[in-house]
Amino acid sequence: MNSSPSQIRTVCVVWQTMGPYHLARLKAAHDFFKERGIVMIAIETAGSKGSLVKEIKRHETPYVCVRLFPDRVFEDISPLEMDHAVRSTLYRINPDAVATNSYFLPDTRSALRWCRRNGRVAVTMIDSKEDDAKRKPWREYLKSIIVRQYDAALVAGVPHRSYMKKMGIPGKNIFDGLDVVDNDFFAAKAAEARANPKAFEHLPALFDEGEYFLASNRFIPRKNLELLLSAYGAYRERADKPWRLVMLGDGRLRERLEAQVEREGIEGVAFVGMRSIDEVGAYYGYAGAFVHTALVDQWGLVVNEAMATGLPVIVSTGSGCSMDLVDPPKNGYVFESTDGEALMAAMLKVSAAGADRAAMRAESLRIISEWTPSRFASGLYEAVISGGESGPRYLGPVARLVFWLMLKVGKKPAAFASVEA
Repeated sequence: MNSSPSQIRTVCVVWQTMGPYHLARLKAAHDFFKERGIVMIAIETAGSKGSLVKEIKRHETPYVCVRLFPDRVFEDISPLEMDHAVRSTLYRINPDAVATNSYFLPDTRSALRWCRRNGRVAVTMIDSKEDDAKRKPWREYLKSIIVRQYDAALVAGVPHRSYMKKMGIPGKNIFDGLDVVDNDFFAAKAAEARANPKAFEHLPALFDEGEYFLASNRFIPRKNLELLLSAYGAYRERADKPWRLVMLGDGRLRERLEAQVEREGIEGVAFVGMRSIDEVGAYYGYAGAFVHTALVDQWGLVVNEAMATGLPVIVSTGSGCSMDLVDPPKNGYVFESTDGEALMAAMLKVSAAGADRAAMRAESLRIISEWTPSRFASGLYEAVISGGESGPRYLGPVARLVFWLMLKVGKKPAAFASVEA
């Protein structure tokens, strides 16, 4: 039988790798749970090929963090190895509830099976939405078998809630606040840069003449940057006093994007590469508006960052945050991901001489003030408590078969992932 609310004393939160975003959320959750007499323990499955893990490990955390494979990358660990490590760790910690990132990865499946076998609360933390990819019925059926084994879900926002309901989790057991950032941190970085411009004079394109739109992305296909450049080129032809476009980031498409700018004769575009967090704060601090054009983004945390620094935003419908964070025209505009004309029109509106950008900035700050690490913490708590009220849960024969097949047959940890990493 699942633990009742009064019996919840220890909660484990499992993530594959932990970066700065996770640090802020987990600290807030630790503080929130501690006030209620609950211990929160983090489990990190593995290291990462990226730099985020190195950055987080410089920080002392107020909570215990158990790292299962600290010197190996997640992608190189077999499902069987993960299964053994996750189960043995959970038996040692013996938590009353376990919250896992997603539901299809080997470590999360192992944690879920452990919860079902031992009568503990199982929460999935998920920002998948139905339109992330073309959904194949057989895959959706298998996913729904897994998802229905969870007691509750912590999701990102409106479209993610809808998808989890379709997958079989009751609406009363779904809470939001998964995808948040440390708003105060980004606001402070932008404010520091505004107060000390001389310290950032070396940054390319930051202090060139005129306002600028800012975009921050990995340069990969699903970020839809070719459409952004084409729409921006059309915008420059229509605008009386066009703003510049600053492109933060890098990736395998950079040469193609630079070639597009040259081929189409698009002026006013600056590729400034990857930047440190202080430098990113400076680009936010001096931007006029933020543009996010993704074809598919389960949320789009860069939009949170931009709004935390007080920027108007132009966001595609492919970005999972568009329904929750953008209130057109109060703080920006939403456009269909493939509609370059609509994107151009939004740019014209935001940069128009008569646009009330001060009001838009204020509205971005108001909206994002409701999306903080504290929201993550309270949402996770509510998910744990509601899950504890669901009564006894057991794995039926179909679910056991699906888990066994995925454990034995799955070759890649992210075999069920639908979105390009």
